[in-house]
Amino acid sequence: MSCRDIQEKVQSLLDETVTSGRDMGMQLAVYRKGELIANAWAGVADTDTKEPVTEHTMFPSFSVTKGIAATLLHSLADKGALDYEQRIAEIWPGFAKHGKEDIRIRHALTHTSGLPQMPENITASALNDWDDMCGVMEDMKPLWAAGERLEYHALTYGWILGRVIELVSKKSFAEFFRQEILAPLGLIHMYIGIPEKVQANSSIAKVYEPGFDRKNMNTTGIISIPECCMPMCDWINRGDTLQACMPAVNGMFNALSLARHYAALLPDGVDGVRLLSEETVKKATEIAPINLSPDGAGGFGLGYYAGLYEQKTAFGAAGYGGSVAFADVEHRYSLALTKNLFRQDGAEVEIIRAVQKMLDVPRA
Repeated sequence: MSCRDIQEKVQSLLDETVTSGRDMGMQLAVYRKGELIANAWAGVADTDTKEPVTEHTMFPSFSVTKGIAATLLHSLADKGALDYEQRIAEIWPGFAKHGKEDIRIRHALTHTSGLPQMPENITASALNDWDDMCGVMEDMKPLWAAGERLEYHALTYGWILGRVIELVSKKSFAEFFRQEILAPLGLIHMYIGIPEKVQANSSIAKVYEPGFDRKNMNTTGIISIPECCMPMCDWINRGDTLQACMPAVNGMFNALSLARHYAALLPDGVDGVRLLSEETVKKATEIAPINLSPDGAGGFGLGYYAGLYEQKTAFGAAGYGGSVAFADVEHRYSLALTKNLFRQDGAEVEIIRAVQKMLDVPRA
């Protein structure tokens, strides 16, 4: 199928999904062998203002953010600046408190550090303070020994690994993000903590979840997402939430930037740019907890993660509400889908499967 045919079919898919009411605003971008072959968008970014989604609209994408943070951590390993088996406390001495001296970088990457929990009564304003939250991570006590159990680190993932990134790179998280990903790829619609002035002049989608139910949150009995973040969409739509640095959860991206980022992790690269060596990408997708599910391998989810991309040669990150971005090593493509209506009817899965069929990617 030609690139033009793929572009037209992808655009039709998004138009039909929005027109049917299954979603409100969407973007989808696909790179294959380093070339952009589809970049489509449809719907509205904000129901109050009726602002249409454009190519440049950025969508709050929740845990899609974790994949970007993982790339930054792996870039330091690629340079030989850290080792996955290194104890975090060797880099961050304050982290050793309360029995955390043996937690390794690998444990934080794979959600097995024993620190998935958040303080029960923490406030939204406290979450916005980077230094304070890193201090909270220092004061936390693991719920179990490192490597013993996998429990998704919904928020803590970002502050733990983000501080490691800062200390090793000797740059702020934002500076290192700009140096390692944004500048090499020429990306300007990608933020983890957007400056207030930029936010005021940007197209940012509002996210909606009409059927939000607190009963579906914190089902394990562990408070990994505190009450101050409920409902999730109301919290992430707040200006101060988007301006904070939370490398696990508050990234704002357009689909084109996400797809370009993942394309630059594949052997073909993008416009001569590769963010990580082939060896490091291989290690990143092989790192997994011992005797545990490899869903959290190397900070990226593997192929069956979240049930969205199915191919075991794919790696990436899916976010609360359905946004997703990933790359497929074997089939040499990357895909990103962003959306703003959160409903569990499988529309995004159907779209991804349809695109895979266009690319002749077999079902797993």
